[in-house]
Amino acid sequence: MYSTSTYTAAHTLAGGGAGALRDAFGEGVLRAAFADGLDSVTVVAGSTAAVAGVLVLALVRRPTATKAGVTPPATRTLTEEAAEETAAGTAEETAARRG
Repeated sequence: MYSTSTYTAAHTLAGGGAGALRDAFGEGVLRAAFADGLDSVTVVAGSTAAVAGVLVLALVRRPTATKAGVTPPATRTLTEEAAEETAAGTAEETAARRG
């Protein structure tokens, strides 16, 4: 899959020898070396993402289940009339405090 010249060019480029590469190799070899390096980086990134995905699925757990459904009614519920009386009483108390 890799030719010796592109492999050598990729390592020389990684070592900071870009100037020497222009003289030693042709443009096609340099482009192939770039493509080989990009291919390697893509494979490593994809593998890392796949491993991370599997680890997330294995290690992250859902919270424990709670009972679903309707909650029980309060011990004391107000009728509409009682709610109006309570609201009126609260309004009267507020007015008495202000005035």
